[in-house]
Amino acid sequence: KVRCNIVYQPDTDNHFFGATVTSGDMVLKIAQISSLTVSDAQPIKGTTITLTCTATAWSAPTFTFKTGNKKSVDSTYFEEVSVIPPGDGASTTHVAKYVTKTLIANVLRSGTIFKCGADYGLALGKIEA
Repeated sequence: KVRCNIVYQPDTDNHFFGATVTSGDMVLKIAQISSLTVSDAQPIKGTTITLTCTATAWSAPTFTFKTGNKKSVDSTYFEEVSVIPPGDGASTTHVAKYVTKTLIANVLRSGTIFKCGADYGLALGKIEA
């Protein structure tokens, strides 16, 4: 649990003596990506792979998948098969899956870095793993 203290400084010119106000107990809710896994780490051309991103939070985030520093998965090397969004958000664990097919053998390119993003909105921000 967390509490906040706010200290008001005295202002004798305005007849204010100052004070400290302490909030009630609050629960700190931390959102994070807990894992990013791939079904096949060394796919050859034509292999279908599934990326699974798991995040924990009080509400389901908007997930994104991308390769390297691009804004999405590079369509030069991967063809999107399907995106499986997280469930109904009834729990604090949310899982999204991105299914893709390789267009060339990844091992010939020294692999590919995949990233998963979780956007929790303006109040909580974005996380990338």
